[in-house]
Amino acid sequence: MVIVKKVNWIDEDSREADILLSDGVYSIECFCSDCNLSEGDVFSDILYGFNIKNIVKSFNEEYVIDKKDDNYHIQGKLVDVENGVLQIGELKIDLSDGNIPKDIKQNDYIEADISRIDIY
Repeated sequence: MVIVKKVNWIDEDSREADILLSDGVYSIECFCSDCNLSEGDVFSDILYGFNIKNIVKSFNEEYVIDKKDDNYHIQGKLVDVENGVLQIGELKIDLSDGNIPKDIKQNDYIEADISRIDIY
């Protein structure tokens, strides 16, 4: 279960916030506009990655979320190759904004660089 751990309001009037999500093992910070989430809420939707680069197959079957200078390097399992959905723990991220190479198949582990992750 993914839980909203922290809400950092950027602009409460326009409902923009940075949200910290966690499944208890993996955590990720996301941008949320028109946000109606509160700390402690259960989050069951898919996150959206933007400006995705360097999608490659990984030979390490592990989950990684590494944030450096507001950019993410992530690694996880491609659970939906048609829609480009990557899973890290219980977090799911839509990578359809990126170019997933054709040799990557369903349930392969992949890694990618992402400059922004949003909640819609």
